[in-house]
Amino acid sequence: MAYLAHARDLRNLLSVAAKLRLLADDTLCKGDQVLYLMAAEALEKRASWLSGTLPEDDPGKAPDDTRQHQPVDLII
Repeated sequence: MAYLAHARDLRNLLSVAAKLRLLADDTLCKGDQVLYLMAAEALEKRASWLSGTLPEDDPGKAPDDTRQHQPVDLII
């Protein structure tokens, strides 16, 4: 589950950074443009740092085989 939380955080950070870059392109005020770009770069650096700390979990692997359900007999 930690893997999914980190992946969600990375996706959110990069999504906000992309929106800030679009906002910087659309704004007419150069001061605001610089501020938006600096914020986007900071978020991208944070995402880069977080990507290096991803847990080693395999998202497709069940954490414990004993938790899987036994087959159900549907013969009536």
